[in-house]
Amino acid sequence: MSTTTYGSLPAPGAAATTAGTRAPTRAGAEPRPVPPLGGTRVDSLTGLRWFAALGVFLFHTKRYVSESAALTQLSWIGYEGVPFFFVLSGFVMAWVARPDDTATGYYWRRFARIWPLLAVTTAGVVALRVWWWHQPVSAADVLWTLTFAQSWSSEHFFTLNVVTWTLSVEAFFYLAFPLLHKVLSRCPSRLLAVVAVLSVAATAATRILGPRYGFAPDVERLVVASPLSLTPMFVLGVCTAMLVRRGRRPPFGSGVALTLTAGTVLLCWLWFRHPDAVPYVEVRTGTFDAVLMPAFALLIATVALRDVRGERSLLRSRPLVRLGEWSFAFYICHVIVLKVFEHLGTAPGPGLGRDLVQIAVVAVGTVAVAGCLHEWVEKPAERRLRPLLGARRATA
Repeated sequence: MSTTTYGSLPAPGAAATTAGTRAPTRAGAEPRPVPPLGGTRVDSLTGLRWFAALGVFLFHTKRYVSESAALTQLSWIGYEGVPFFFVLSGFVMAWVARPDDTATGYYWRRFARIWPLLAVTTAGVVALRVWWWHQPVSAADVLWTLTFAQSWSSEHFFTLNVVTWTLSVEAFFYLAFPLLHKVLSRCPSRLLAVVAVLSVAATAATRILGPRYGFAPDVERLVVASPLSLTPMFVLGVCTAMLVRRGRRPPFGSGVALTLTAGTVLLCWLWFRHPDAVPYVEVRTGTFDAVLMPAFALLIATVALRDVRGERSLLRSRPLVRLGEWSFAFYICHVIVLKVFEHLGTAPGPGLGRDLVQIAVVAVGTVAVAGCLHEWVEKPAERRLRPLLGARRATA
């Protein structure tokens, strides 16, 4: 594997010495220095991750609120936590990119970050299916899952743990990032903005074409949810981070961006309630991806800039940062925990109030399991795996 460097942006803290490092001001006013961009720790984005993971959790508990059409439709929109993660992933990858990094080191750090928890939770699902749930387990499903290949196959797409297809997509993003970063970092800012707009348009096209032309379910899944079709979300995040690092800023702060995001979610909910309001577009999972992508990108950018400026942020509070650190474990285990609770007798039943209590109980249980997985599996495994590549080179 190549060890050539792939980063070309200024190193963290060096942005103040590059062109365009003074914020635009009114005529006659003294220009304000821009804080160093890129590489700066942005804990508020960690806090945001928790809310995205919680949204996906609510999406998978929508059967519990089936007695309320409004809550069911709102729960469906919780799926948009997945596109949020993809946009955020692209932003963070480009935000922390270093010019002295290597592709090999980058790939190894990503592997150490996500594979151990994937392996442990996959083993847990296999054990539960064999010894408790008495469901068949395919060796092929295990292989496709552990090799990050399942999102390329319709047959093995929803294998064992239904959420791990997104890790397969993320793995493709990680694989493509060094080359993608090298190409996009050479683009002028205006071209980056055009690429960002085209990324949203490409996503909208895939969401419209499938239902309109009546693709078979397996074909539509590849059109809508394959790594290639989801890459525009990642690209949008990369372009947004690069523009911010170059000093391009949204014309408003995180408060307006949050209001814009909440308002867009409200519009999506109203669209869900009145599906005929938009002709030729069938409302289903993923329909709102392209609608929310711009709001997500603006929210992520403004929240990151708020941290760079050192402003106070509730998202940077210790509880939310801790929940954000646990969010990957929460995301990967929440369907497993939900099924365990259902086998223990908490399946959806009559009575909305009862089911809302059950959702709260499952959520608390999932947070507890996620905390254990993060502290006892995710962090120790990453800490032990990361140095191995350097040690191997030293002894070669």
